Amino acid sequence: MDTNTFTNLYTKQGRDDSITPFQNEVGFSLVRKYPESTKYHSQPLRMFIKVALLEKGLFYSVDMTMTETEGEKTEYIIQYDDKSTEFTNFVSDSRESEFVFDETSKVIKHLKKKKEYTMTQFVDVLEKNHLSDCLFWKRKANWFVDITLKTLFWLSDRHYDKVRTSLDIYYFKKEEKPIPEAEKSIEPFFKYFYISKNFIFSLLLVSFFGAVLVASFPCYFPIQKFWTNLFGEFTLSNPFVILLVFLTLFTSEKLSTRLNKKINVFLMPKQDVFSNEKENFIERLHNYLHRNKFDLKI
Repeated sequence: MDTNTFTNLYTKQGRDDSITPFQNEVGFSLVRKYPESTKYHSQPLRMFIKVALLEKGLFYSVDMTMTETEGEKTEYIIQYDDKSTEFTNFVSDSRESEFVFDETSKVIKHLKKKKEYTMTQFVDVLEKNHLSDCLFWKRKANWFVDITLKTLFWLSDRHYDKVRTSLDIYYFKKEEKPIPEAEKSIEPFFKYFYISKNFIFSLLLVSFFGAVLVASFPCYFPIQKFWTNLFGEFTLSNPFVILLVFLTLFTSEKLSTRLNKKINVFLMPKQDVFSNEKENFIERLHNYLHRNKFDLKI
């Protein structure tokens, strides 16, 4: 199927400004005004809708855009608002599509509910989802993921920001010098253990409050009694206590240096396309913040 035949499956509606077939792909982009019932109708805002038939399957996306006209040239600038409950920008997941296009019947089928839609009806479904709060639970999860990433970066004496980090990686991939934070090397603790400052600070803080709890509520935390029965008195002269301290430092060093390495790999990915490096957990969390995945309401 060619792009013009695919585009002609859609019937232009009254609020549509323009329909533009793609040049190198089978698909089209649609610029549509917002309904009069929304507050966006009187503003220079438009829905920018894309529908295409790619090798991986049916692709679709909807974005709120601000129109800017300069002479005869009109640009559409995507508007983002992670806290909005009145509209949702989204793009289909190429790895797991909900819909397929049937070239024989020229309709779009929903795989789970076995429903069929014409191209015009499908665009209306996309608009309906764009004008609803589809990311309520995603925003809750995003808050938790964002806090987790900030904590992990802090433990490695760094700072995480979703936008700033994305730009740094973008500049790095273009082989342009990124704008990094001041370089902070992990200083050796006791000249033997390489542990980030914030990591060792957190360890000491947890140990302090843990010791206070154990001492204040011995009936709920019978650790001291358990230790005494097995290893004797909990004093600095006890070799088991010294062993425990060094084991804790050794484990903390491994965790701290591993976390630091994972963050470095994430911020400075290899340019070799044959390296086939898998996403590490830092990268997966970061990408989750940028991926608005949900099932469309139909």
